[in-house]
Amino acid sequence: MMEKSLSRRSFLKASAVTAGGAAASSMLAACGGSDASADGSKKKILKFGQANAKQGLDMQKSTNSGSSSIADSIFEAPLLWTEDNELVPCLLKEIPTFEADGVTLHCELKEGIKFHDGSTLTADDVKYSFERMFKPETGAKSTYMYDKIKGAKEMLAGTATELEGLTVEDDTHFTFVLTDPMITFVNNLGIDYADIFPKDACEKAGDAWGTGTNVIGTGKYKVVSNDDTTEVVLEKFEDYHDGTPALDEIHFTFIDDLNTKMMSFKNGDIDYCDLDASQLQQYQGDPDVKDLITQYQTLGVQFVNLNLSSEKLQDVRVRKALSLAINRDELIQSIAGGAGIAPSGWLAPQTPGHDDSAPTFEYDPEKAKALLAEAGVSNLELSAKVRANINQKQLVAVQDYWDKIGVKLTVETEDNGVWAQDWADGNLEITALGWFPLYADADNHMYTYFYSENAKAKSSFYNNPEFDDLVSQARIEQDQDKRADLYKQADDILTRQDYATIPLYYPKNQFVAKDYVKNAKVGNLVYHMNDVDIDTTKEDYAG
Repeated sequence: MMEKSLSRRSFLKASAVTAGGAAASSMLAACGGSDASADGSKKKILKFGQANAKQGLDMQKSTNSGSSSIADSIFEAPLLWTEDNELVPCLLKEIPTFEADGVTLHCELKEGIKFHDGSTLTADDVKYSFERMFKPETGAKSTYMYDKIKGAKEMLAGTATELEGLTVEDDTHFTFVLTDPMITFVNNLGIDYADIFPKDACEKAGDAWGTGTNVIGTGKYKVVSNDDTTEVVLEKFEDYHDGTPALDEIHFTFIDDLNTKMMSFKNGDIDYCDLDASQLQQYQGDPDVKDLITQYQTLGVQFVNLNLSSEKLQDVRVRKALSLAINRDELIQSIAGGAGIAPSGWLAPQTPGHDDSAPTFEYDPEKAKALLAEAGVSNLELSAKVRANINQKQLVAVQDYWDKIGVKLTVETEDNGVWAQDWADGNLEITALGWFPLYADADNHMYTYFYSENAKAKSSFYNNPEFDDLVSQARIEQDQDKRADLYKQADDILTRQDYATIPLYYPKNQFVAKDYVKNAKVGNLVYHMNDVDIDTTKEDYAG
């Protein structure tokens, strides 16, 4: 354990005798080796600690939020979801809207945007980036969010080599044409799966793109060094298209162990990191940390997934009884350290379509017993499989609640990979997990999981034509108020009429940041550094 008084400079000097120290020392030198700017003022250097996703920084190939935290400082998409969950222009001059046909979308790039290598962004780079996404050899993981572009599915199948539905008019104008209406396609242009890459640099890097220093974007910060193992160092991009970035450098330090990461924070070796829910109560009682904790609401939900193909779960009275048996307020305190909100539906409060007037799910074990008796069910036995160390505590708590109404739940743990395959194959009668949409829109949350065709691959098998019709209408409705109302109706059917799934709580997450870290804010899971700044006048900021 390092002593709290050990400075960053002293730590690097002491660790230089080790191989890891040598690497850290060389990376510091690569960034200029000085903690002072040319005018003598302290450099603004942010040190962020996170686990190593080991998936690289090419977000066509990764879906990991840790990869996103780094990649989103380097690359940009046509639009941007802010930390206030608002969609704004980024590379585009304005947010485009579909023509009356619902499938034609004209886009215009800002002029003169530079990549980190000095080349200028053009519409050809946009076309290249999307076509790369659909080439089978790329292995992109989130093509389903964009495969309504004409020709996308043909490219994925290997029967076409270019996107029919993405045409370039000139350097700054291009047009998407979809196979059928999908209003949320515009929203999908605001996430990092739609990052735009420089054609020449990306092609030159080949399979190495997204690793090492083969990461060139238009973002506020550019890569100085990256060993893909211990640390990624960024520095501000002086030619950024939307003003001068606030920070001089960002150091993403990889620390996989939760306890080591928090000790690094206490010791001053990092300035900012997430705080796992399992550690919340411990550090709420730590006088050195408690005032530096910030909690925020996510867009997600933690829930018990019910496999509706199971004969034991066919009767809605049984499903409602299972919900009534759970004391959610108690569970939030015991399992999540209080970091959650008792739910009233599937959609989180910040998501359009959340019903503010709906009551939280009732806790009434006596009513649960009566419903089981009414359904003619006794000595019900259910089986659950859950990922080891992930959501396991939730199911153990649920196991106890259900036991009190006469329902026996056996809980087994599985390796992550085995569980994922069982989940996709529909082999899980009961499981628990969290589902977090990428932005504040119910399509990515409800259609993706519970639309009948999608529910088959998530051990749910939910199939209600009325629900399907509502979420399908919402996919093409351009009036946002009408869309929200459609989702409100769909949520009511899903969770308060059919009890097709059992929401446990809307989770809160939390992070810790030193008092000199300004504008630290998380909209939904991913730590973006776009607005973060450093107050160099604070006495505890060493630079």
